Amino acid sequence: MSVKRMEGLCKNIDQLSDWVGRIACWLLIPLAFFVFLDVILRYLFNHPTIWAWDVNVQILGILVIFGGCYAMAHNAHIGIDVLKKRLSPRKRAFIEVVTYSLFLFILTIIAWEITIATWVSIQSRECYSSYLMPPLYPFKTLVAIGIYLLYLQGIAKLIRSVLAFMSQATGGEN
Repeated sequence: MSVKRMEGLCKNIDQLSDWVGRIACWLLIPLAFFVFLDVILRYLFNHPTIWAWDVNVQILGILVIFGGCYAMAHNAHIGIDVLKKRLSPRKRAFIEVVTYSLFLFILTIIAWEITIATWVSIQSRECYSSYLMPPLYPFKTLVAIGIYLLYLQGIAKLIRSVLAFMSQATGGEN
């Protein structure tokens, strides 16, 4: 695959992560509303909800996983810049190749496990073990989708790191 095609693929993955993140951020509105409603009902009317915690955990979980894809696409994750700034561009690219490879290896295990857990949850129509017992399988399905989107974004980061390393090895742009 040519360098231009790989860069195009990475750009498409970035756009997908950006799009998903921009849609997922709207979940902050119901999350804030349900927290506000629960606080008002609990402390002003002494009548707490039985469902707010379950719903909030699910919304927050979806926000975190889809937000992780968005953050990775926009280089918003925390890094150890103090150490990386002292390295040459080639060494920096090499470290990124190693770390993104390790990231993808670990995420492969997580993706495998969440896929199995999601499949079992769907088959059994799994529900929370709370009083309300909302279904858990839609949440697990969205988390699995988020893991695979994060995996795609990790692949894009790895491709870019390899291209940067190769570019530095040849002494110019590829």
